[in-house]
Amino acid sequence: MDQSYNVVGTWPWKLDPLPGDTGTVVVDVRSSSTLQRLSETSTCDALQFLLEKADEDQYLVKLLLPVVSGYVVQSDFLARRMIDCLDVAETRGFIAPGQRVQGCTPATYESMTLLELLPHCYGAIVVQKDKTAQVNEELAKRISFSWLSPSPIARKRVAVVGGGSFTKLEGFAVAAASLGVALVVFEDPGHWASSNAYSHIREEFVPLNMTADAAMDQRIAAALSEYQQRNTDGNRLDGIMTVDEHLLTIISRAATLLGFNTSPPEAVGLAQNKFQTRQLDTNVYCRLVRSMAELEHLLEEDGPRLPYPLIVKPSKGWSSEGVWKVANEQELRAKVPMLWQDAFTAWHGRDVVVETYVDGPEVDANMVLVDGRVVFFEVNDDFPSPGDYADDDKAGEQDSTPVANFVETSNMLPSALPPSELEALQQRLHELALAAGFRDGVLHLEARLRNSSCHYTKDPDASNSDGLVDLKLNPLAKSTTKPEDVFLLEINPRQPGWQEIEATAHTYGVSYYSLAVLHALGDKDRILALSRPFVGGAQYHMQLLFVSARKGGVYRWGDVCSTVLRSDQGRHLAAHVVKAVNLIEDGQEVPDPRTGMVYGNFIAFFLIVSRTTRCEAMRIGREIEQLVRVHTDGF
Repeated sequence: MDQSYNVVGTWPWKLDPLPGDTGTVVVDVRSSSTLQRLSETSTCDALQFLLEKADEDQYLVKLLLPVVSGYVVQSDFLARRMIDCLDVAETRGFIAPGQRVQGCTPATYESMTLLELLPHCYGAIVVQKDKTAQVNEELAKRISFSWLSPSPIARKRVAVVGGGSFTKLEGFAVAAASLGVALVVFEDPGHWASSNAYSHIREEFVPLNMTADAAMDQRIAAALSEYQQRNTDGNRLDGIMTVDEHLLTIISRAATLLGFNTSPPEAVGLAQNKFQTRQLDTNVYCRLVRSMAELEHLLEEDGPRLPYPLIVKPSKGWSSEGVWKVANEQELRAKVPMLWQDAFTAWHGRDVVVETYVDGPEVDANMVLVDGRVVFFEVNDDFPSPGDYADDDKAGEQDSTPVANFVETSNMLPSALPPSELEALQQRLHELALAAGFRDGVLHLEARLRNSSCHYTKDPDASNSDGLVDLKLNPLAKSTTKPEDVFLLEINPRQPGWQEIEATAHTYGVSYYSLAVLHALGDKDRILALSRPFVGGAQYHMQLLFVSARKGGVYRWGDVCSTVLRSDQGRHLAAHVVKAVNLIEDGQEVPDPRTGMVYGNFIAFFLIVSRTTRCEAMRIGREIEQLVRVHTDGF
């Protein structure tokens, strides 16, 4: 028996304090033949977990005990923070939302028997026996944040108006439950959330006419006020949110009418209007056209001076839908009218922006604001879309080549830009967010960096990079790293798309699902606590790979993610994939990307990681995409 292990109570264990910010000590427990005897005198969850793991000789269990007291800010924080941790086989939490936890000093724990220790345990992890020191180091990086609140945390209730799809809502529902927040869904009668099959993700379903008209904010406010009047027993609403992007401004106005926390409706409305957003930073050519007559007027007035290439896009668009680069007047005349098709105007209206195309690395930047301060900021590299490439005049003519649009292809976390340029991005984007009127909440911003020291190119040493295009230092560049070199593409007054939410949660341990729910409540203390990333930043290099259809038609290849990762060619890649989701169902009609429509165009996405190099993650991503193309016959 290792003499460092305590044998009080006939079960060998050892206590290791962790750094103070974790509020935790670790008790390493090895298996023992006396385990069953202990189970006869206790029924606590921690003991039952030990019983489950008693026969796994290659592992030991680390029990986590608090050295501080308080109220749990999120009941599943341990699982969220230990995600993808090396050498951890399993994680289990033993606490409820808002539960009070009573901490003891390490010396007090040392004097206890194992049975006396177990009721204090807030969680446990199963680790390989020879990796205990390394896992303790990981625990110090991952749980060094304020996971306990000094004040009690009351149960809350949030109205979700516009429930969207199950895929979009599920992550918010899981986060809300762990925060002690119930969701009440307000939606059209017959919406999927009305079914009892989904009662586990919402407390109640309330039918509501969701017709998007001028009176919608008033109608929503009236429906929620009526709900409040019916629930005089304390089950009242404390906030409102939506997962439908086109409702953001309407929900902000309704929240204001009801006195709920929200970003100013004026700020949300400005951010959802790309032409108005451009007025925050008028250092490029930008015009708005609503009809062929206005387009002709623009050409007559500015034609000789138009700074081609230009971008045309819906002023109230999203997901890069209807975004085109045009090289001359002929292309401008061809692309703008495409955005006045009924399929576009029904969602995005008739306002079309014509503006300068700005070259330079594009980024997705996610920012969390509390009282105007940036409390979390991360940048990922948004790789060039087909439309970025200069020689795009033939792109999309053949079914096998990508259409020259601006659909997402790949993001890399964390960014490869140098620290000075990341600092310039944060400074300028923060300034613009404040100028737009935002002081609190989660913002998803997209920008390009002019005069960057980096550009996308193939590494000249192909033996190391396999000829992959990546962000590299440009020996010809003269970087200024000035904030004014940051060109804002758009401010989205919301968390990023759910695929990117998953990527950030895996990479940094920060959940935008959780932060969005807390923003609806105005719970700044918990937002501050849960905006702390892992100590040291990203835990690995991650590629967020989108595979989109190259042509329209009917999809008929089933779950291509499983097909690829279980195939003989793809099985060796699966260990690097932490999440993969098919985004198209069999029989689904997919729009032709040559029309500019991209909604419903993504086949699948993959979260691909490497703990060694960025290049490795990208190389694996390329192999996976090639396999998807093979298994879908180039669809």
